[in-house]
Order: sequence, then C-alpha cells, then structure tokens
Amino acid sequence: MALVVALLYVLLASRTFYWAQSELPQGLAALLLFYAGVARQAPLQLRFSTLALAALVPVFIFGHPLIILPFLFIWAYDWLLNRRFRDWAYYGMLVLALGMYQLRAMLIPPGSYEATHMTFTPNLVKYFPNYLAIGSFDTFWQLCTHGFLALPLLLLALTVFYVWQRTWLAWLRLGLMWGFVAGYTFIINVSNPGYTEATYLENLYLPLTLFVAVPFALELLPALERRWNGRGPVLVASLLAVVLVARLGLIWYRHVPYTAYQQWLNHLLAYTSTYPERKFIMYPDNVDPHRLRAGWPWWASASETMMVSARHSPDSVQTVRVGWDIDQLAEAGSRPGVLLGPFETMNTADLPATYCRFPNTAVYRVLNTPPPLDTAALRPYIAAHQQVKLSLPGAVPTTWRAGRQQTVQVQINVPAAAQPLHSGTRVPHPTLLRTAFYKSHDWPSDTNPMEVALEVDVWQPWTQTVPLQAPRQPGRYTFEISLISKDYRDWPVRLRLPVEVVN
Repeated sequence: MALVVALLYVLLASRTFYWAQSELPQGLAALLLFYAGVARQAPLQLRFSTLALAALVPVFIFGHPLIILPFLFIWAYDWLLNRRFRDWAYYGMLVLALGMYQLRAMLIPPGSYEATHMTFTPNLVKYFPNYLAIGSFDTFWQLCTHGFLALPLLLLALTVFYVWQRTWLAWLRLGLMWGFVAGYTFIINVSNPGYTEATYLENLYLPLTLFVAVPFALELLPALERRWNGRGPVLVASLLAVVLVARLGLIWYRHVPYTAYQQWLNHLLAYTSTYPERKFIMYPDNVDPHRLRAGWPWWASASETMMVSARHSPDSVQTVRVGWDIDQLAEAGSRPGVLLGPFETMNTADLPATYCRFPNTAVYRVLNTPPPLDTAALRPYIAAHQQVKLSLPGAVPTTWRAGRQQTVQVQINVPAAAQPLHSGTRVPHPTLLRTAFYKSHDWPSDTNPMEVALEVDVWQPWTQTVPLQAPRQPGRYTFEISLISKDYRDWPVRLRLPVEVVN
C-alpha cells in the first residue's frame, strides 16, 4: 500500500502534482491509509485499532464527493481478494461509509457550489445517446496517448494476468477493475461535457490510478517476484525504477509553466503591496492571454494569493480575485469587510486571525481600469503618456532561433504626472504591448507581430513577460517592443534593438 501511495501521485498525475489545493488527492491519501490498516486483518478484528480505522471513514468521505467511488472499488476488490464473505466487521465498514455519504449529501446547502455541480443525471438525459461525442471524452483519449499512457498499458497487463489465472475470482476482479475504470471515466466526462482544461480534468481522473495501481501492487508485482526464482525481486525493482523515473521525469518537464505561475504570483503581490487596500480584482483578459504560465485564470487565485502573501505574517495577507463579472465584483467589494471567494462572498472578520488579518475598513481595488473609450479622448491621452519608458531589465540575447516563439521581460515606467497607464481591455481601443521584427527600412518580416494586454494599471514600475515570434528566415532584423492602442494607432513609445535570426 505504501507503493500505491507513491503511484497515486505520479503514475497518471503530472499537472495535478503541482496543484496542492484539491481535496480529492488529500481524501485519497486518507482512504489508502484506511485500507492499509484494514488489509492487514482478514477477518477484521474487533479491537481499538479497528475503531481508529473506522474513524478515518468520515474523514475521506467528507473530503470529496467522488471519494465514495474509489472506496467502493477498494472494498469490493479486497472482499474478493481475501474472500471476506463472512467478515461481518468488514460489512460494517461498508455500512458506515454509505451512512456517512448519505449524511454528507443531506448536509450540502441548496445552491452551493457542490449542489450546482451535481450534473451527471441531467447530462445523462441531455446527451443521450451521443455520449462519446462530447468534448471531455476527446480530452480523455488524448491524455491516454501520452500523459495517461500508463493506464492502458496496466489495463492490458492486468487483463492478461487475470485471464491467465483462469479462476472465477480472478474473472470477477478483472470485471471489477474494468467496470470501475469505464464507469468512473463515463461519470466524470458526462458530468463535465464541455470542460476540456487538462489540469482540472486530470485531477478528477486521479482515482483511475487506484483502480489499476492497487491490483498492480498487491497481485501482479508479487506474482512476478515469485515467477523468476532469485531474480524476481531484481526484476520488479528494475521495473518500478523505470516507471517511477519516467513519471518523475515527465513531472519535472511539466514544472516550467507552474514555476512561472508562482513567480508571477509573487511578482504581482510585490506590486500590489504598495497599495493600502490589500484586496484586488483583475479581469481574466489581462491575465496571461498567451498561456505562458499554468493557472490562467484560476478560480483559485483569491485563495492562492492569500496563502502566498500570508506566509510572512497574517498582517501581510493580500487577495487577488480574478473574474469576468468585474463590475459586479467591484460593486460587491466596495463594502468594507467583504471577502470575495471563488464561489461565495464572506466576511474578513470570519477568517482565522492566526493566519490572515485584513483591515476591517479595506475595500477592493480594481487593477484594470479602462483608458478613454473614443478616439477623440485617446489623442490627448496618448500625448500625455508619450514619456512612458520601456526597458529590458534582463539580458536579452542578440541571436534568436528562426521561427521559434519565445518570451522577453519588459519593464514599463510611467512618469508621476502621467500615472496611471490604464490596462483595461473592455474598451474599443485597449492599450497593448506589441513585439515585432522588421527588416531593413522597416519592412515587415515574415511573421506577424504579437500583442498582449498590460496585466495591471501601471503606477509603480511594472515588469511583464511578453511573447515574441522570431522570423522564419535567417538574417539581421530590428526587434521592436512598443505600445499601441488596438485598432486605432501606434504610440510614440517604443524600444528597438538589432538582432540576428539563425537556423
């Protein structure tokens, strides 16, 4: 079971490995701790340790609404594996878990996030019979060809293993495994038909790991150890080493956008720490439109920014709420003492003061206010901001690879008399940063310029990562970063430097 715990977090997970907030992997860990204690006793003994294990049942059942499904799989699998047909205490654990699940369902408040996301039954009717045509199934098949490759491979290996045994109990365990893999996948995909974001779906698919990892660790690996006399343990250890190293390598490969996201969170909080409000609202179009970082535009930003900022002191806590309904959020956040969570509005006074203390008088500040709406007002606005300076705070290579998309950091400095430089995008002509390459005499190159919104209103110096697309043809170019008013005109604010593009 210790091996199953390790496989749970690496066998299928890669993006989810960096998502520390989800209750689903936390609940699965408690479930595996429960099963590790139960599996050692056949039949289950009526003693204090068994009562302690029973106390874990409400912990994982209340942890996440989906935990009941992997529990039922593990209970049925061990019932067949250890032939617990007359193990009455073991049946008691099943009754306890089902009772806790029913109690949990009764305690769900009407209209809450969990209540509104119970969509399986209505979607079952809505999409009948074209279930396999919905978008989440397409995402799942794609994951099975690369990130989830271990799932079909282990299903195949375990199928061969069970068929080879030729016993009715082995056939039942084979049917149980396939039934839960297919059934759970069907439930998740039908419940989330239009949701194709891989990180969130990968997190929901995590219990699929248990459906193959438990029989893999408890049956297949011990059988391989016994089959090759003397060399079995070496073979199994080598197989596990290959699997774990390969999966950890993939997780390491995935770290770049998640590291970039955490760096951006710290950078954003350092910038907002100069404001007295401590509570902020951002519009999603201003947050990473080119997907340079993982996490765009996470509903969890409100709580993530609180956790990151409060590490030093509860009095340093900040929160940044990202949302499309920015006007409604701004209106709700104009009342002192309000905290805008991802799914509900709370009071800052109800937060544990040991971890976070917001001033009772603090209201929300919108970080993306709009520039002038019409061109008549834009002309004097651009003239007043022509002293804005663009600079490159880091070392910029003078040689670029042809055709590659890369990034560069740009610092925007606004004179005190012209502050702020507005970043709002919900206007006809938002202010954008543009990167472009030009040949001699300012002829356009063979790649289109790339545009990106300012992420925040610029008062203090702000550094932002912007994308660029290098030309496909090698040669000498002028690389330019400039400000523009989209669909109106270029600003007289630009930074240019000579570069060379090579194959």
